[in-house]
Amino acid sequence: MWIGLFSNLSGQEKKKNKLYLEPAYMVGKVIPNYLKNFPSTSLQHAFNVDIGILRQDTSNLWTKYYNYPKTGVSFFASTIGNNKVFGTQLAILPYISFDIFKKKKRNFTLKLGLGASYFTTHYHLTDNDRNLDIGSPYTWAFQSFIYKEIYHKKGINFKLGVGYSHASNGHTQLPNLGLNSALLSLSAQFSKKENHPFSPPKKIKSLAKKSYTISIEKDLGFQEFGSKDYPIGGEKTLVEITSLSLGIISKKHYKIKAGVTHRFYNSYYDYIVDSNELEYINKPRKNASNIELFIGNEFYLGHVDIDIRLGVNLYKPFYKKFNELFPERTAIEQKLKSLISTRLGLNLFLINTNKLPKHNVYFGTYIKANVDQADFTAISLGYTYRIK
Repeated sequence: MWIGLFSNLSGQEKKKNKLYLEPAYMVGKVIPNYLKNFPSTSLQHAFNVDIGILRQDTSNLWTKYYNYPKTGVSFFASTIGNNKVFGTQLAILPYISFDIFKKKKRNFTLKLGLGASYFTTHYHLTDNDRNLDIGSPYTWAFQSFIYKEIYHKKGINFKLGVGYSHASNGHTQLPNLGLNSALLSLSAQFSKKENHPFSPPKKIKSLAKKSYTISIEKDLGFQEFGSKDYPIGGEKTLVEITSLSLGIISKKHYKIKAGVTHRFYNSYYDYIVDSNELEYINKPRKNASNIELFIGNEFYLGHVDIDIRLGVNLYKPFYKKFNELFPERTAIEQKLKSLISTRLGLNLFLINTNKLPKHNVYFGTYIKANVDQADFTAISLGYTYRIK
């Protein structure tokens, strides 16, 4: 991940990009979920350090179209406000940060980070049964912040920020309600002084033509069978996934695609066979399968891309039984989660996508959800062929 985010820094390009260090102090509060006996929490305190690069390289096409963003890695440490129940969170998050209004003297920036967390305390049946939010020591971590520059001098930039932090293990270990926080941030960005500050071009021209691709992907998902908060202590099961998609790459940095996905849930199959469900037992493999049509976007960042998908289930017969076993709070929630799936992940490409290679291979990881409720966490191996 580090290699991808910090690529394109050799030779002449290295002199054009700009390294910076940004420590921050954050304070906030955990947002209680719908549980009536949600544990009480005091203020949440956090320290964060960004090690990043301001992408000033004008020869790199994707940096132009993302308005010369910052990319890097955040190192995040936080108390949660109830050490006995929630402990301490330590996280590493690759991120990208965009200036929202380039012409403003005191600019606003949007920062998005996706990575992994470690919690010193998590759910335990006898020692910590109140923590239904974090069911395992290792989780996904997601952060979204908006910053406002409040003071700038050569080599230093003070910023105020407000943001949202989320942690979830992606349904790999129950319970998994997820932990959400609202945070305020005060940070100071330090970088090398420049005699001639970087000023991005006002207008970008590109002669890059559209490219067309076909991609095939094999994934392996990991989950526990159940709802987000029960049953506890189940076995880890696999989800076997194959996807095929067609895509259009615009201006070398943005891809829109559509495709079909087949999934086989081993947890569904085991339940059908073990319980001898009459409605499904005649064709257990077929009834444990899922066929989905999806559309998606990929945002290329050199060797890395952000992969977002929205799907509609054409075939998922066992989900009817699943909803009987683990009913949702409302009928609308049940219908939406039976029909709609979402996916968010990161891919690491063997060849820099800015070169538009004929063949490319990637390795990825993602979280798949039914609308907003995690279904499983997966790793993927994919191949992309550029038709023209």
